[in-house]
Amino acid sequence: MTGVSRRLVPTSDGQVHVWTAEEGEGLPLLLLHMSPRSGRMYHEVMTLVDRPVAAPDRLGFGFSDPVYGGPTIETYAQATLQVVDELGWDRFDVVGTHTGSVEAIEIASLVPDRVHRVGLVAIPDYTPAEVEDRLAGVAAPWPAPTVDGSHLREAWQRRAKLREGRADPVFLQTLFVDEMLCAATAHLAYRAVLSYPTRRRLSELRPPAVVFAPGDDLAVQTERGLSALPEGTEVVRLPHLDFDLWSTGAAEMAGHLRTYFPWNDVSESVRLANNCREGRQ
Repeated sequence: MTGVSRRLVPTSDGQVHVWTAEEGEGLPLLLLHMSPRSGRMYHEVMTLVDRPVAAPDRLGFGFSDPVYGGPTIETYAQATLQVVDELGWDRFDVVGTHTGSVEAIEIASLVPDRVHRVGLVAIPDYTPAEVEDRLAGVAAPWPAPTVDGSHLREAWQRRAKLREGRADPVFLQTLFVDEMLCAATAHLAYRAVLSYPTRRRLSELRPPAVVFAPGDDLAVQTERGLSALPEGTEVVRLPHLDFDLWSTGAAEMAGHLRTYFPWNDVSESVRLANNCREGRQ
């Protein structure tokens, strides 16, 4: 996509593939993807905001190195922070979707003085019963490949069914490719989310936060999570959008980013933009 570049960043747990849009000045924006997607899900919106943007493929997803064993949300967040350091970002905004929301919470917990504002698109705030259900479902290792390729058709049909026939084949192919790239280890990220103390960390959030609440499969969990957030957290309800909002509602979401993630201190913006440029040299 025009305006979007790529780079590989070495981290202590493997190389992370990062999509970047480096035009514009101001506070950088970090975008964290849902599972089983990649940073590619933000392509449409990345070039619509006039600021430096990075959307890394989480370890085990997209074109990043796989991660094995028992990675935690902190594992993923630490790797992402190493990416941020490599980009030369001193302070930044962070917005996450689904799994990315949990990672954004952890990043804000690890480096609260560096995070200017946090955005959460849906909140995976699960009850113990929901955790058990998901451990046996999406968090279980995915089926092994079959010689006749029937597993590929099943994966395609699963993504199509979630969208009730409204997704065009080209978009479904993008989803399918993302899923195949992370098929071996995607369940590890789901397990990391399910073991994360989301509700407690929500109550401890220090940077100002805004929650975008689409009408998706986490609508119930998001409503539950809102009650744990600090007083003053802004909520933007988007019942007409779902988990594909960064593609189907790219222009609208870019507008929300401009509205809820402003950066008005010009001198500070210039300094941060210079830090970014120096870090890329």
